[in-house]
Amino acid sequence: MKTILNFLALLILFLTFNSCSELIDCIASTKPELNSKSLPLGYTNQSYSNFISASVKNDSNDDDYDYYFSVSGNFPPGMTYFEQGRRLYFGGAANQGGVYTFKVTVTIDYPEYYNEEQGFWEDDNRICFGNDTVSKEYTITIQ
Repeated sequence: MKTILNFLALLILFLTFNSCSELIDCIASTKPELNSKSLPLGYTNQSYSNFISASVKNDSNDDDYDYYFSVSGNFPPGMTYFEQGRRLYFGGAANQGGVYTFKVTVTIDYPEYYNEEQGFWEDDNRICFGNDTVSKEYTITIQ
């Protein structure tokens, strides 16, 4: 019983003298998200252009993160993709009809900010981070 009371006292002291935002960071951790999107129908040998967006959940400064995309699976032949910021753009002219399902994976790097008083880069003072990678499947139909 005494051990439990000591633990509770230490916990209360910790929460009193440390910012509760650190605890909230652990509960509502940041993590990337890919938007859910139905991709429009494409046609063989005709130009196709679209994009998929990513964001960081629980952080309004999601433009400060570095986003890295990869694509695996069955991507339409003749089409290409490139990343720019929080978006993965793809386009071109598919040269074969079919239903193409591919997986997009996004990984984020957390921003670092320079602390002038301390003289070093810090990771936004967070003690808990979420998963830094997420994947989602998308489908394009080419006629």
